[in-house]
Amino acid sequence: MIKLNLDNFLTGPKDAEKIFKTYKSKIETLNKSIEERKCKGASMLGWIEYPKNYDKSEIKELINLSKEWHNNKKIKNVVLLGIGGSYIGVRAGIDLVLPEFNRDKKIYYVSSMSSSYIASLLEKLKKEEFYLIVVSKSGTTLEVGVAFRIFYSLLFEKFGSEGAKERIVAITDKSKGTLRKIAHKQKIRTFSIPSDIGGRFSAITPVGLFAMGVMGLDVEKVLKGCAKAIEATKSSNIEENTAYQYAALRHYEYEKNKKSVEVFCIYENALQFFSEHLKQLFAESEGKEGKGLLPFNCLFSTDLHSVGQFLQEGNKILFETCIEFRKPLANVTINEFLNDEDGLGFLNGKKLDYINKVAASSTIDAHHIEGNVDVIKIELEQRNEETFGYLYSWFSKAVTMSGLLLKVNPFDQPGVEAYKKRMFAKLQD
Repeated sequence: MIKLNLDNFLTGPKDAEKIFKTYKSKIETLNKSIEERKCKGASMLGWIEYPKNYDKSEIKELINLSKEWHNNKKIKNVVLLGIGGSYIGVRAGIDLVLPEFNRDKKIYYVSSMSSSYIASLLEKLKKEEFYLIVVSKSGTTLEVGVAFRIFYSLLFEKFGSEGAKERIVAITDKSKGTLRKIAHKQKIRTFSIPSDIGGRFSAITPVGLFAMGVMGLDVEKVLKGCAKAIEATKSSNIEENTAYQYAALRHYEYEKNKKSVEVFCIYENALQFFSEHLKQLFAESEGKEGKGLLPFNCLFSTDLHSVGQFLQEGNKILFETCIEFRKPLANVTINEFLNDEDGLGFLNGKKLDYINKVAASSTIDAHHIEGNVDVIKIELEQRNEETFGYLYSWFSKAVTMSGLLLKVNPFDQPGVEAYKKRMFAKLQD
C-alpha cells in the first residue's frame, strides 16, 4: 500500500540500497527485540496486537453507539475534550477520510485552555444541542480536567443530571484513575484505553475510533488497515520492509549527514493534522537524551510562499519527507476564463490535481537538484479509512525502529512532566 520513492534521495535508489545493506544486521537484531518484546519500552507495544486482538464486545458496543450518535439528526455538534495523542491522531483520521464540507455534524476540539476559544464555544452551545466526548487515560491531565468541568456544567445546566449523562462518553483507563471514578459514580458510558498503548499510538483504539464512528467513518476498516500494516512490517529483512527502510534513511540523515530537522511536506489540506500527528510522534518518541531530529511540517504550496526560500537556499540542516496520494477524492477541470486574459490559457482542460502534482514534483526537483536537499517521498493510492489505519500503524512501526536505532526508549516522554510539575505548583500557591 505504501511505496517509497527515493529518486531524489542522495543520487537515487542505488544509494539508498547501499544504505539498507549497512543497516541490515542492526535492523534484524532490533526487530527481534521488538518481536520478542525485549526492546526498550516493550511494555508499551500493545498497539501491535490491538488491531487483531481488541476486545470484540467493546468495539461492537462502540460501533453501535457511535452509529446511534451519527444517525441522530438532532446531534449537530460534538465536542471532543482531549490533548496530545488524545486529540491530534483523532483529528488526523477524521480529516484524512472525510472532507470538512461533507460532514453531517460539526466537531469541535477543545485541546487548549484558551479562554477566548472556550468562552466563544460555550456561547454557541448554550443555544444549541451538543454531545460530549472526553478522553483522558488518568483523568488528571489539567487541560482536559478543566475543560470537562466547564462543559459538563453546561450540559448539567441545560439538561439536568440524567440528560447530561446521556450526552457524554468518557474514554479512559479500564479500571483506575479519576475519570474512571467520576464516570462510574455519575453512570456515564465509557470505553477503555489499553494500559499498554501510549497516547501518540492510541488513535486506533477507542481514543479515536469512537469519534471517528460518530462522524461517519467505518471503524472496522480503520482496524483492517492497521492490521495490514502490522503484518506488512513484521519482516526483519530491510529489503522487504518499507517502514524499516524509512527508519534507516532517517537515521542515516541524522547520524551520517548530521541533519537536525525533518520537514514533513504535504500537498493536501486533509493531511495537515496527520502531519501534526507525525510531529508529535517523532518529537515525543525521539527527542530525549540530547538526541533526535526536530520534526517540522509544511502545507504546500501555501508554505512555499513563506518558508520556501529557506528550504531552497537556507541552512542545510534538513531533509524532507513528502506524503502524496495518487488519487484525489474529487477533481476540478480548469475551463476557459475571460478569453484567457489572465495569461493562463495553457491550463485550459487540465485537472487541478494534475496541476497540484506538477507543483509537487517541481518543488521536489528544485529542492533536491538546485537546493541539495534530500527528499523521501511516500506514495499512497487513495484516501479512505483503511489507508488511514495503514499509514498510522506503518509510522508507528517506523518510529519504533527509528527510536531504537537512536538507542532511546521510543515510548516514554519524561520531559513532558517538567512543565506539568511547575504548572501545578504555581496554581496551588
